[in-house]
Amino acid sequence: MDLQYQHLIMHWMISWEKLIWYRGIQMNKRTFVISELMQNNFIEETEQKVLLEETEESGKSLLIVQLPNAQKIFCIKNVDKKHTDMYFFKADQKYSMMKRVDHIILEHTEDDTWNLHLIEMKSSVGVQKWIEVKGKFRASYLVSQAIAAMLEIPLDHTYLYTTYEKECFDTCSETMPVERRVRTGNIPPKREWESGRVELNFGEKIPFDHEKVQMTRSTDGLKGNVQMK
Repeated sequence: MDLQYQHLIMHWMISWEKLIWYRGIQMNKRTFVISELMQNNFIEETEQKVLLEETEESGKSLLIVQLPNAQKIFCIKNVDKKHTDMYFFKADQKYSMMKRVDHIILEHTEDDTWNLHLIEMKSSVGVQKWIEVKGKFRASYLVSQAIAAMLEIPLDHTYLYTTYEKECFDTCSETMPVERRVRTGNIPPKREWESGRVELNFGEKIPFDHEKVQMTRSTDGLKGNVQMK
C-alpha cells in the first residue's frame, strides 16, 4: 500500500469517527454535544439578525445585531444567568473570574474563519464600571475558548462590544480619587474606552478590538443596532 493511499484511508477514518450514531440518528460531534450533553437552550443556532436583550428593569435593553457575512451563528444569550461557573477559577472578587458578559456569539464567516463576539450591556459606563466590564471580558474570553474547544471551533478573531446610554468618566459620582488612580503602564480608563482597543491581562497585555455602542432610550428601555465585523 503506497503512502498516499495510507494517508487517504487515515483521513477517511478520522472523518468517519467524527460522525456519531445516537438514537438512530447520524450527527456530528458538535451537534451531539449541543443537543445531548448541554442544557436545553444553552446555545442556539440563529439567523444573521440576532436580537439580544437585557431584561433587568435597572438596565432594560434591546440590541439588534447584524452579521451579514455569517454562514453559521451560535449564540449564548444571557450568559450571566446560565451555569458557566468554573470552580477552579479563583473566587476573589478582584479577579472577576466568576462574572460573565451578557451575550456570546460564535460566527462562522464566508471566508471560513470563526469570530468570537463578546457583548456587555450597560446603561452607563464610568471608571469603576469599565474596570468591571474588562473583568467580565477576560473571564468570558476564557470560558468562550473552553466552549469553542468542546465544539471543535477554532477561534480566529475576537471582538468586544459594550452598549451604553451615558458615559460617566468625568461626571458620575463613581469617579472617586481611588478609582482614578492608574497603575504604571496601564492606559487611563477614559482614554482606553475612547480608543477602540482594550488590553486584557493574561500575564501579558493582549489587545482586542472594542466597539462602544450607544443606545437610545424609549418608553420600553434602551434600544440600539450594531453591524458586527
